[in-house]
Amino acid sequence: MSAPQLHSTTTPKEGIMQDSSAFQYIAIDQIHESTTNPRLTFDQSKLEELAESIRQHGLIQPVTVRPNASGFEIVAGARRFRASQLAELFSIPARIVELDDAAAMEWQLVENSQRVDVHPYEEAQGFQRLLDMPGYDVAALVLKSGKSASHIYARLSLLQLIPEVAEAFVQERITASHANLLARLPQEHQATAFEQCWRKDWQDKEPHLLPAKHLSAWIETNLYLALADAPFDREDTSLNTSAGACVTCPRRSGFNTSLFSDVQGDQCLDGLCYQTKVAAYIDRELAAHPHLVQIETTWRPAKEQRPGVLAKHSYRELDTPDNPDAEPPCEHTKSALIVFGRHAGKTITVCTDDECPVHDPATAARVSKQEAEYEQRRKEHEAEQRRREEEREADLEKQQKHYEAEQKRREKLSKARTATFERILDQAPAMFTTAQLRTFLRLLVYIDPYSFLEEVASHFAGNDENAQQTDEEIVLAALENTADDKLTSFALRLALIDHVSIPRENEPDPLSEAEGVFAPPQPKSSKPKSASKSKETPKLVKTPQKKSPAKKQKAA
Repeated sequence: MSAPQLHSTTTPKEGIMQDSSAFQYIAIDQIHESTTNPRLTFDQSKLEELAESIRQHGLIQPVTVRPNASGFEIVAGARRFRASQLAELFSIPARIVELDDAAAMEWQLVENSQRVDVHPYEEAQGFQRLLDMPGYDVAALVLKSGKSASHIYARLSLLQLIPEVAEAFVQERITASHANLLARLPQEHQATAFEQCWRKDWQDKEPHLLPAKHLSAWIETNLYLALADAPFDREDTSLNTSAGACVTCPRRSGFNTSLFSDVQGDQCLDGLCYQTKVAAYIDRELAAHPHLVQIETTWRPAKEQRPGVLAKHSYRELDTPDNPDAEPPCEHTKSALIVFGRHAGKTITVCTDDECPVHDPATAARVSKQEAEYEQRRKEHEAEQRRREEEREADLEKQQKHYEAEQKRREKLSKARTATFERILDQAPAMFTTAQLRTFLRLLVYIDPYSFLEEVASHFAGNDENAQQTDEEIVLAALENTADDKLTSFALRLALIDHVSIPRENEPDPLSEAEGVFAPPQPKSSKPKSASKSKETPKLVKTPQKKSPAKKQKAA
């Protein structure tokens, strides 16, 4: 549909025609969102909160729209528009402005960049859309958005993230600090560096995110290479013709100081290119100076070494970069080129005689022996540590299984003793026989006066946590309500309540003694059990904990 005509005074300004009226109400079905809005994600819960506020108070701040062939396109206020739809408003207040496409995108970018909840990746996409339009560069974005150049460069660099990292960033699995560090790396290194953002400890089910400073330290150690320490000429284009000279290469921190303001010195970010140039430089030096001795400053297996190369400890450095004070020469002093290890490509002076009296070969031999002994001790120590750890884990597993089995056994036994206790009470006679009375009196000897009354009261009080009666009052009230033929059962409850729990080793078991007199186990009947239950199911009682003999003596 065509946009309605507005009767208002307008003033052109940088492609913008502004309506002189404050705002007017527009039917909500005449408004649609812009396809160029930098904001792509909306928090549904916050939209619901805003919709509820709009239902209560209305839309206080109008949206900004521009007319087009489809009605009115939102320039600013997409979130308010969505919340108004949820609130089921018929019309909303809107300020209508005349904008061309470039000005509309600029408004949207500025409006979203001033909000704290806009995602950095969406802001970066908005910056890039403006840069793709004629007449826009970083300087223009700084002027129009009010953001610093370093901020804009940092946002634009986020668009260099590989899809895996970009998705993790948008889903907020990593922070903006992690994303900025990764975005500055060549894309072939981002996946490896991304793995360093996480760590899974032995107690973790899932890897957890490490602080950004850990990622920064790993990058500086493994990926940043100081060009000031490079052995080759940084202006040489022949070492790697596809990459060109280092001084003009964009894959270094010095190429964009605004983006790498926190990085000290000019650092190469392309380790593969750097090592390619070092290798080419070494080959060139060996061809030009065949008399150079080839040495390695880092140990590696002999099968990986170049033919004729002196391994570490096969020579003595006389003027290393770390020791500028040159030692006195001897007849075995020669110039050497480091072909592998630290300071590869550097030329230094070495002594190649292990028995040179000038440079104390005994020291080198002793150091070598000490290192070999240390390495042997280290391996033995690690082997012993592994053995102990395996034994400890096996013992823990065995103890755990024993503990679980014991717990199951005790639970089963506890249930059986509780059932025995209830059976004794159910089968209690109206009058004790002589043997039963003698057993009952013996049970009274074992009564613990500090706990039995509490357990009995707990049984009769049930789940009433607000009972105001004392234990004695509860038990006496229960006694008054007990039928005459159930008095012996009441007496047995008093005597046995503290013996339902499993007795300790070498302690008497009054419950078993009472079972043999009052409720001996009946032989199993071959007849099927009746489907009906007799009387009501006995009430289970809380299983008391057995008191130690020492406490019983103290109580007595």
